[in-house]
Amino acid sequence: MRIVGLSGSPRVGGNTDLVLLEALAAAKAEGADVSLIRVSDYRLSPCNGCMSCFGTKKCINDDDCEKLYQEIVKADGVIMGSPSYFQGVTGQMKIFIDRIGFLALAKGRKDFAEKVGGVIAVARRSGVSSTCSQMITFMTAVGMIIPSGGRVFAIGREKGEVAKDQEGIDSARHLGKMMVKTIAVADNLRKSNGIPHP
Repeated sequence: MRIVGLSGSPRVGGNTDLVLLEALAAAKAEGADVSLIRVSDYRLSPCNGCMSCFGTKKCINDDDCEKLYQEIVKADGVIMGSPSYFQGVTGQMKIFIDRIGFLALAKGRKDFAEKVGGVIAVARRSGVSSTCSQMITFMTAVGMIIPSGGRVFAIGREKGEVAKDQEGIDSARHLGKMMVKTIAVADNLRKSNGIPHP
């Protein structure tokens, strides 16, 4: 079982990364293989809305979109995390949502369908709900399963400050555990119905 934490933060080792790592550590303690992927480490251009991917099943832009897409395809579960920038996801995460989302739809949703997904939003004070909403909307659009406790809010501004938000950290750890349990349940249902692993 592989679970990926996908960070949309431009700050390496910032609060979003820290909360994601807490969730991943909890998932690892439950037996999952985990890794952290930072969207800003990939070269992604904004989507231009040309819709050519619906015909070719690939993006016309020559960048790292397909490489990042395949990283997500290889995972059984994905935890998306973003700080709140003006009440929404960062530009990096929005580009991910637009590019990967269109490509997933163009390929018939089959690559993401029934994967398990959770979201984490970090903010100084406000914007966590709308930030989570954008990421959850992406996940439901591509057919992913959201577990109980699949939405985490954490508070912090300066680097490392989020560690003081014990409720946020505990919620992230709960999400990590629920990701593992939900993936296991989904796998058992597929097996009992003779459906191959996606």
